[in-house]
Amino acid sequence: MAAIYLGTSTSGSGAIELPPLRWLNGSDPGIPTDYSKQIDKSRMIDGSQRFNYRSKHPRKWALQWEMLTVAEFAVMLSLNEINDSLYFQNNWEDATWREVTIMDFTYTPIVRLGATGCRYNLSMTLEEVRQ
Repeated sequence: MAAIYLGTSTSGSGAIELPPLRWLNGSDPGIPTDYSKQIDKSRMIDGSQRFNYRSKHPRKWALQWEMLTVAEFAVMLSLNEINDSLYFQNNWEDATWREVTIMDFTYTPIVRLGATGCRYNLSMTLEEVRQ
């Protein structure tokens, strides 16, 4: 299984290997990548439309995990608390390091698991930082 890294630098000490993506429904994992064009659309007074095509189009990655342990969730939460850009490598796609920011971080605790304790479902969206 290919590894995914996220951290404050591209070095071994600054990048953390994220937990393996896992789904409980038995389907193969997917990592949707949004690479849509950035376009500003305006309607003029005469009813015509004008489009402003941006020169740069950042990518977005939507990552999801089910049943993260408390320790795995703590690592993910610590990454979310960094209020700066991070470096991301998705080896499912390629080995390129990209500068990203966490745009969305949503989790749900699952507490009725008996002896296994609390687990978490997590979804996170990363957006590429282009300068």
